[in-house]
Amino acid sequence: MVGNSLTSANNMPQMLASILGAEVVAITRGGARLAEFSNEKTRTGQRVREALSSGGFDLVIMQDMSHLAATNPAAHVRSVAAMSKLAKSYDASTLLYGTWGYQIGCPRLEKLGMTAEEMCELMSVGGRQAADAACVPLVDMASVAARYEKPENLYAADGIHPSKAGSLLIANRIADLVEDLLASR
Repeated sequence: MVGNSLTSANNMPQMLASILGAEVVAITRGGARLAEFSNEKTRTGQRVREALSSGGFDLVIMQDMSHLAATNPAAHVRSVAAMSKLAKSYDASTLLYGTWGYQIGCPRLEKLGMTAEEMCELMSVGGRQAADAACVPLVDMASVAARYEKPENLYAADGIHPSKAGSLLIANRIADLVEDLLASR
């Protein structure tokens, strides 16, 4: 898994490993954009290349900055395509973990100039565009959160990061898609 604190929160990679009964290697950096992970000139990009070159990776689960799919979908599409290309060069498939928008009332929404509903829709659309362009499966957590009965239970106090329950839901959604992908091979 490559991503930022939305991936590493609550030890979500370990939750996923437990659900799948598989090893999950997580390369994360708080605040990171996905573009860093495919860039050989960055420390995170070097770590990804070292891990992939060691072999044995079936799948790279990738996650981008918390708002990029909504605020700069073209950059998001490029980042997903670049990471997917890198993973495939090491014979690994890819899966995009699309994050949800910020919680209603989150102060960061005002900075972005959008409502929680608008952000959620844009995150879903931007994630789908990137996944379709790179031909990778998408775990669209923005759509999941929009339909969730009590979405406030999914968020940590900052209105951005997942709560423990949110991380568990994400891990389960990713695991469901991973199991479907493995069954179709």
